[in-house]
Amino acid sequence: MNVLILTGGISQRMGRDKALIERPDGSRQIDHVIALAKRVSDRVFLSTRDLNDRGTGLPLLLDEVPGSGPTAALAAAAATDLRGPWLVLGCDLFLLDAPTIAHLIAHRDPSRGATAYRNRIDGRAEPLCTIYEESSINPAKDAPRCARKYLESLDPLVLDLPFPAALDNANTPADLAEAFEKLKRGTVSKAVSLLYFAILREARGLSSESVETLAWTAAGLYEELSFRHRFPLEASQLRVARNGEFAGWAAPVEDGDEFVFMPPVAGG
Repeated sequence: MNVLILTGGISQRMGRDKALIERPDGSRQIDHVIALAKRVSDRVFLSTRDLNDRGTGLPLLLDEVPGSGPTAALAAAAATDLRGPWLVLGCDLFLLDAPTIAHLIAHRDPSRGATAYRNRIDGRAEPLCTIYEESSINPAKDAPRCARKYLESLDPLVLDLPFPAALDNANTPADLAEAFEKLKRGTVSKAVSLLYFAILREARGLSSESVETLAWTAAGLYEELSFRHRFPLEASQLRVARNGEFAGWAAPVEDGDEFVFMPPVAGG
């Protein structure tokens, strides 16, 4: 099996190269993912938008169109003479672990175009920890930029995650803080109450609800909600209150809490 680690993004929202972020144990994120990859194959490659190997010494597959996403990485893989399936791993999966990858490989169905996991929030196939069969690599050259749509076109086998938060990615500093909390404290389900106002109430179609969350921070909670319901506002555009008092986005989430996410007042 070939392994392709995606490092071609520009990390604009994070503000720094996610591959080089130091994890709580002191290792670099890229080295963590490489160590996981080398457990399953000695054919490990970096997908990049430039010629920077981040000091890894791994062979590079250069995106023909820099910044054009995971399908461009698959197209670069198609340009090699390597045979067999490709395990594609996103470099920003800070909670990814060896058992999650082992479970994916153990349940691979070579008769399908790909074997993937179901995203824990919206239930769709997740393209950034997926085995793409050899037959699915060449067509990626003409695939749309959206990796999810391409993956779904392959009639993939879609598995439930054995560890629910393993594929939570981190795109912002707040996401990273949430991921590190999960690394330190584990993933624990908590029941919280939510109140919505204005545009969020309209988007959700509800003024209140109770949900189960794995988040440890208010930012992590809003990210889950925003991804599930496609909320139109970023966290930076909102104020948050926890249990009746204004709070920051690093505010903790505990079982039984009530959160209010408040959009800006029109004309205010």
